[in-house]
Amino acid sequence: MFEKTAELSDAFRQGAPRMEGTLRMAMKGCTQCGTEHMIASPVLGICEECGSELVVLPNE
Repeated sequence: MFEKTAELSDAFRQGAPRMEGTLRMAMKGCTQCGTEHMIASPVLGICEECGSELVVLPNE
């Protein structure tokens, strides 16, 4: 476990100079009623409010 953590830390340190911008959460939402949720699983699902299929929302 410690070895994997050390490898991850080293990889992050080596790549840090090339990183630009900030990370953004991937969001899903309903185009019908406007609800939004963070994507936390491979399946987007159905809106609990209106029953429409959820879609991936663009980063704005």
